[in-house]
Formats: sequence, C-alpha cells, structure tokens
Amino acid sequence: MKISIVGAGRVGTSIAYSLLHRKIANEIVIIDKNYEKAYGEALDLYHGTSLLKRCNIYAGNFQDLKNSDIVIITAGAAQKVGETRLDLTKRNYEIIKEISKEIKKCANESIIINVTNPVDVLTYFLWKELDFPKNKVIGTGTILDTARFRALVSKQCGVSPASVHAYIVGEHGDSELMVWSSATIGGVNIKDFCKVCNRKNCRNLRDIFEETKNAAYTIIEKKGATNFAIGVVTAQLVESIFKDEKKVLTPSTYIDGIFIGFPAIVGKNGIERIIPIEMDEFEISLFENSKNIIRKQIEEIEL
Repeated sequence: MKISIVGAGRVGTSIAYSLLHRKIANEIVIIDKNYEKAYGEALDLYHGTSLLKRCNIYAGNFQDLKNSDIVIITAGAAQKVGETRLDLTKRNYEIIKEISKEIKKCANESIIINVTNPVDVLTYFLWKELDFPKNKVIGTGTILDTARFRALVSKQCGVSPASVHAYIVGEHGDSELMVWSSATIGGVNIKDFCKVCNRKNCRNLRDIFEETKNAAYTIIEKKGATNFAIGVVTAQLVESIFKDEKKVLTPSTYIDGIFIGFPAIVGKNGIERIIPIEMDEFEISLFENSKNIIRKQIEEIEL
C-alpha cells in the first residue's frame, strides 16, 4: 500500500508514525511546501523501519502522489492573532483548492482522507473540488471525539474501551452531541450500567462528555497542539480501508448535502454504508442544529 501525506507538521508526522506501527504501508511519501522539513521528518521516521515493517518513507512533491492508494491531507494554516474562525477557514479553503488540483492531476483513483479543520466544511469543499465519488472522500469527523469519550468512560467504569459502544456525532466542534439513546457498555444501556455499578465516587457521564468536547482546548492550552491521538485515529481509519475490516467509525461522511460525523462502515471502498443508529427527538434536534451550523459555514465561504 502506498500512502501520501500532504503536510509535514505535528499531525502529519504523527499519522506517519502511527502508520508505521500498524505495519500496513509499503511506501509513505510526505509532501510539504517546506521540503527540508518534510525531508528531515521522513528521514527520522525511516531510521526506525529496520525495527518495524520494511517501508520506504521519503519526502516528495505532488508528482509523487501518483499510484497512491490513499492520500491524507493535514496541511493547513495556523490561526493568527486576531484572526476570526471564518478568516482561518477561508485561508484553509484556498489551501485545499490548490491541493485538490494536484490530486486530480496525479491521484484521481485514490481514496482521500481529510484531517484539516474545520474538517466537515473542508471535506465538503474537497469533495466539490475533486468531483470524486462521495464514498472516496472522507473526513476524520468525530472519530477522535468518540475515541476520547470511550477512553474516559472506560477509565471511570473499569472496563475495556472496546466494551464501550457510544458515539459522538455531528460537527467536529462545539455543536457535536453524544447519542445517549444508543450508548451501551457490554451490551447494557449506559444509563442502566451506571445504576448497577458498585464503583464509588463516579463522575456524571454528561460531565465526561463535556470534558471530551473541550479536550482539544485543554490540550492546546497545555502543549500547543493535538497530534498523537489524531495520528492513531487516522491510522485506524486507513487500516480499516486497507484490510477491508468494515469497522463502524464516525467519519465525516456525506449526509443531506453536507459532510458530518456519523457512524458508518469503513472498508476497501471507503465509506460503504451509513448506520442508522437510534436517536430520540431531542438528539435528532441537536443533530439537525449541528448540520445547520456546518451549512452556515459552507455558505459563508461560498459568498
């Protein structure tokens, strides 16, 4: 498998590092406008391959996108002091447009994964610019948010994260929501599980959701950026495609004319099927609100 990563920042290199440990790539090319940075990162990663799976890792240019099975986009501008979220989104949109032109020329058969934020909005524009089938353009969506919530719940409840089946859906942002109606631990509704749990001094699960929603702000305040967990999440997404695992994840996928985080089966063809999880009326209203927020952001860019 050949994987191209556009962007040699913290996120791009964390993804490359996680992919190495998944042992699924034969070739990884890192592309960045700062070639020397990409070269240094690729060389550093390559030196570890003798202890992992053999993999040719190198810095390249857009022509090296050719024959990529998957192209991962992490390139984006950092927010400037005094810059609004809309201003930043517009700048990242221009970056996405330029990358799309190169993908169309060199990698028009690839599956595309977008990580750059705001991920739902930019994944939509990436799809529009590429004119690829909807199933082959994927954003990381709320996969990370869901993983964070499961990790925190597993720690509190004393169970494996693999036994926590709960989804955070919607915008990867402040309007995301926890689908309590479908959340279970070991097949037991999460609320019922808490009633029979004998652990003491447990936090309210809704407080854990709020911690999950604000996790990025906390991490950025402490260390400047989030990168390791999104690296693991993106590598898992790639592995599910490569191995045709058909895992149910919550990528940003096409629903009602936009891209938004929602449970979907991910396999060799990209997004294979949306999973119609149960939501109560309140959760549906929150999800519709999240859709409208994404639509508004798209409209602001299109003006």
